[in-house]
Amino acid sequence: MRRGLSVVDLLIRHGTVVTLDSTKRIIQDGAVSVEDGEIIDVGKSDELSRKSPADTRIDASGMLVLPGFIDGHHHSTQYLSKGIGDDVQILDWLYKRVYPYEVHLTPSDAYVGALGDFVEMVKSGTTCFADPGGYHMDRVVEAMDEVGVRGVISRSTRDLSGKSTPVPSELMESTEDAVRYGEELVKKYNKKSRSERVRACFSLRYVYNVSDELASRIKELADKYGVAIHAQLAAVKGENEEVQRMWGVRSLGRYQRLGLLAPNLYLVHMGWVNDQEIELLKKHDVKVCHCPSASMHGAYGNISTLAFPKMVAKGITVSLGSDSATAGRFLDMVRVMYLAACSHKDAYADPQVMDAYKALEMATREGARALLWDDQIGSIEVGKRADVILVDMKGQEWWPMRDPITNLVYSADGSSVRTVIIDGKLVMFDRKMVSVAEEKVREAVIKSSDELMDRAGIEVHSRWPVE
Repeated sequence: MRRGLSVVDLLIRHGTVVTLDSTKRIIQDGAVSVEDGEIIDVGKSDELSRKSPADTRIDASGMLVLPGFIDGHHHSTQYLSKGIGDDVQILDWLYKRVYPYEVHLTPSDAYVGALGDFVEMVKSGTTCFADPGGYHMDRVVEAMDEVGVRGVISRSTRDLSGKSTPVPSELMESTEDAVRYGEELVKKYNKKSRSERVRACFSLRYVYNVSDELASRIKELADKYGVAIHAQLAAVKGENEEVQRMWGVRSLGRYQRLGLLAPNLYLVHMGWVNDQEIELLKKHDVKVCHCPSASMHGAYGNISTLAFPKMVAKGITVSLGSDSATAGRFLDMVRVMYLAACSHKDAYADPQVMDAYKALEMATREGARALLWDDQIGSIEVGKRADVILVDMKGQEWWPMRDPITNLVYSADGSSVRTVIIDGKLVMFDRKMVSVAEEKVREAVIKSSDELMDRAGIEVHSRWPVE
């Protein structure tokens, strides 16, 4: 399926450059100069055109030039499960649908599904993602290399299974094995050189399914290797009460007691936290990821609790995530930004409690900081890697034009993205994938998904009669 990436030294000019740098400046008739995958200059088109004899020049007239979107929480191996989790309770979704799916997922399925996943990501402007833990991650990395995306991966890590909600035995591991597999992945992929698009961190898959010993050992290793712990916490109604029953303390309090609260702890969903716990997040510089599409699709309740605007107001680093093709149901980060900006307005009955500008920050510079990668990505600045997208503003949905940022978040969607550059390489140009044959990927995804569902015995039927 590989066609090969076009490595270019290039000049993007005549666009509206939204830098997302510390000043958040917007440059009209702006340009970005790239060499060896690095941004070497940002400024006005006429000036950079004189200074930059680039091999390739891209005319971005009528386009926004943005840093690539960062999907802060995304299960890349769940792509083939799209459609099996609609309109079901969260525990049924996990234990009756997703976990059986993961049992039957083969290395080949993981590779094919990841290819489809990354193509859909790129088509809507996502250049980087963070995977909270899956299986067959070597095959996921193969797909990352073929498509050309950037990401932080982890190995699914758990060692406990509940009586009322048992994890399939095929997915259960001893504490020793869980630690070993997680460490092997980090040692293999977390090289951190400037040219590496793949990094790795540790995972604590879900709070019910990790022992105190596992959590403590993962913390030690994360500190040793200087990487994050990607964990899902305070996600749904009733979780804190169940954790209190099992361990005598609420979810965040349990991780505090174990010494996990630190700048390298990355917690996802996090709607069910109280004001005192928000203060703890701020005190320890814990990073948080908000997945509004998954919460609304799965009825997690993370909008209704009113917690996220409080976190943002406190200055806590909050990223955005799509979760997965089956949880949030779409991978378009522009649509995720819309939900982040709008859902809290309704919950608070306050139009200013969250806005489009903040949502765009959460999907770019805040996402990079949450992944401990903000020294290289998340904004268009000299010295950073060239993860840049061109967004076409010529469509009818963009006009009349008052403000391109609010038009992007409130009126457009990811289909406006025309060109995607990752690490200085063209991955999509004028809506056509450069790196892989999109139609062949689609055919492989359909075939692998159908075969996997047959093996897993998962059936989804229309609620209306089909003749």
